[in-house]
Amino acid sequence: MGREVSESCMDGLVTEMVSLYSTRFYSNKPEIAARRIEAIGYQVGHQLSERYTVERPRFTDHLEAIKFICKDFWTELFKKPIDNLKTNHRGTFVLQDNKFPWLSRMSGGWSIG
Repeated sequence: MGREVSESCMDGLVTEMVSLYSTRFYSNKPEIAARRIEAIGYQVGHQLSERYTVERPRFTDHLEAIKFICKDFWTELFKKPIDNLKTNHRGTFVLQDNKFPWLSRMSGGWSIG
């Protein structure tokens, strides 16, 4: 049986984490706060992807992995697929979620990325 966390708990955790990093830990260095939050997001995403792919065969190419993320992985996490996928046909993919739940309630003058 899988473990689940309610959306409101996840929203509260993400909101509090961003608030602490941007106003308490790195209040005078928003670029460092953004990098730390991005690093945490990368680590969480990496661990989730490992968990969701442990029992499936290895991907044969990048496009197969991107399709998995856009359809299966994103739908499993957020109960909806990615809104848009763009590529420059040179290996750079941009996945767009217009209502990304973990950031939809955030506001501020700085961006992560």
